[in-house]
This record gives sequence, C-alpha cells and structure tokens, in this order.
Amino acid sequence: MNKAEKRLSTLSMAVGGLLAGMSIILTRFFAVYLVGGSVRLSFGDIPILLAGMLLGPVIGGLTGAIADLAGMLIFGGGGFPYFPGFTLSAMLTGAIPGLIFYRTKSNYSLWKIVLTIMITSLLVSLGLGTLWLTILLKKGFLVLLPARIIARAIMAPIEVAVLYLILSRVRFIQ
Repeated sequence: MNKAEKRLSTLSMAVGGLLAGMSIILTRFFAVYLVGGSVRLSFGDIPILLAGMLLGPVIGGLTGAIADLAGMLIFGGGGFPYFPGFTLSAMLTGAIPGLIFYRTKSNYSLWKIVLTIMITSLLVSLGLGTLWLTILLKKGFLVLLPARIIARAIMAPIEVAVLYLILSRVRFIQ
C-alpha cells in the first residue's frame, strides 16, 4: 500500500465521516449564538481539528467541508443563506492541523496543539470568518472583530485543553 492509499484508506474516510457527524451535532445542537448571530460559541471545530491532526490534511479538509455542507443541507444556515466561504473556512480548519502534524503523527505535544489553535484562530476564524460575516451582514470588519476576538479568547484555551486530553490518550489510526 503506497502513501496516498494509506491517507485515503477506508478506515480513515470512515473515521473522518464520523468526526464530520460529531461536528454537525456539536455545531447545530450545542452552540450558543451571541451578538445577533455574528458570534458562535461551540465545540464543532474540535472534531474537524482532530480529523486533520489524526488523519492528515486531505481527510481533515474533507471532514471540514462535508461537515459544513451536510450541516447546511440538513439544518439550514440559521438565518443565513449558503455561503461557500464558510465551507472553505471549515476545510482549512481541518487541513491546517493536518499540515502541522503531517510528519510527526505521534508527537502531539502541547506546544504544537497551541500553535495549531493559534494559526486556525487567527487565519480562519478571526480573518476569513469575520470577512465572510462582513460580506453577509454588510457590517464593517472592525465592527465585528472585537466580539469575535472575545469569543476566540474564550474558546481557544478550551479547545487546546480538550484536544490535548484526547490526543494524549488516542493512538494514530493506521
């Protein structure tokens, strides 16, 4: 079995699908919306981040995209129309951890988890996510940013702790 076949094995795709389902449930049923819907506190990114960390950037990105698309198709956008930018953001949320952990699958050190959360928080959530909301809500980027910074400041340490606890007990799926 070559390297590409290992990354896209049936087991890794099945686990990615299960993680996408978990993300949908955590995002759609266990989320709190603040500031008129422009800020969401949820654990829905954790399964997508896990998919990237455990299964690589391809399956991680697919997990994020599938979770966003399926969640939108099943439950709707919560008052928002479908916007492909959020699918891109979900895909990057799974692919970035996959790229960071790509060569060192068994080294789930705390500093790498913190680095991963910082990059995805700054680039994807605060950067792209705020840009997409700026387009959808027709409000200024800097108007939306402060509340989103507070939300990420709350969620980032929680995500780091949960991911560290999970990854310290899970072995890489091969």
